[in-house]
Amino acid sequence: MPYKERLKSGNLRKRAKAKYGVTNWSQYNQSLKNRGKISLYFPKGDIAAQFINEEPYEKGISGRHTTYKQSYIEFIYILYRLFGWGLRQITGYIEDMWETQNLNLPAPSFGHLSDLFAIVPMKIKLFCRNVRSRIESGEEIDLIADSTGLRFGKASNWYETKYNKTCNNRPWKKLNISMDTSMNIHEYIVTDCNIPDIEVADQLIPDELNVRKFIADGGYYSIAKVEQLYQSGITPVIPPPSHSVEDQRNPKSWHNKIVQYIKTKGTVYAFHKKYGYGQRDLAESQNSRIKRCIGHSLLTQRKSSQINEGKVIATIINLWNSLCAGHGKEVEDESSLQADLKRSASLDKVILVREWLKEVDGKIRLERTETR
Repeated sequence: MPYKERLKSGNLRKRAKAKYGVTNWSQYNQSLKNRGKISLYFPKGDIAAQFINEEPYEKGISGRHTTYKQSYIEFIYILYRLFGWGLRQITGYIEDMWETQNLNLPAPSFGHLSDLFAIVPMKIKLFCRNVRSRIESGEEIDLIADSTGLRFGKASNWYETKYNKTCNNRPWKKLNISMDTSMNIHEYIVTDCNIPDIEVADQLIPDELNVRKFIADGGYYSIAKVEQLYQSGITPVIPPPSHSVEDQRNPKSWHNKIVQYIKTKGTVYAFHKKYGYGQRDLAESQNSRIKRCIGHSLLTQRKSSQINEGKVIATIINLWNSLCAGHGKEVEDESSLQADLKRSASLDKVILVREWLKEVDGKIRLERTETR
């Protein structure tokens, strides 16, 4: 990145770094408060019909269906992930919530809940109408991919059994996400920490999306992978290694095209600017947002439960994205931003006074006509 070169050389910035301030504080503040409302995570309509299977037995079919529907398990999983409690605490909370609302709904036991978290197939949900309409209409979307690490329970028993030594450090999992430029997550894959990013690149591109660009860091780069994306109609915005040379076996490949372009321009930052590689910072911000607002650790220890937990985290983030977001404006300093906000507030007051005067003037004229 450019700032690393400046740190090495000691050169100053050519121009001052841009500063941004939120201009819609009132709406953005309300959206942040809405995240804490339990009603936000409840489905609309009849809760009992959506959560409980009232007819577990079906005539002509042996056995019985599950008592708890998938939407019920997803709802409990969301609260479990948001609160960060243990399974026994979340079970007690669900029981008390139905009791205080006078709803005769059963709650699964903590042991049954642990099994359900592992076997119920979770799906990432999109709540933004604009994004869903774009996908349904087949509009092209830019995907940004990145990975981060999340820790989970120590699980020292299996570690000592496998490696025959005490576990001093907490194990961690790698989470790979793919999201659009509106910060909506489309795929969220949990893998072991030793799995390279490039091995899950294909899984990060959903089949139902019409992808225009796939933006990722060098961990997702290989000559074969970028050529595969290029041949499928997707522009791979992935910088090659600094020591890359042209591949003589395929002179017209995407790899050769990019290597030649970087060589001609003399810097990889020309490639970044031309293809919009700077948008990858949004994925870094998304990972930071997940760790700050939801947590930096996985609560479950089963592999299948951790995969579902990643999808639940993505669903929560997408739900928050459907609320009002903060709008930024570039400012020279904070005082100019405050002046703009005061100016806009004063203009609003002037408009209100004018409307009030018009209303009063209309009433006076009406009274005069009636007296005449």
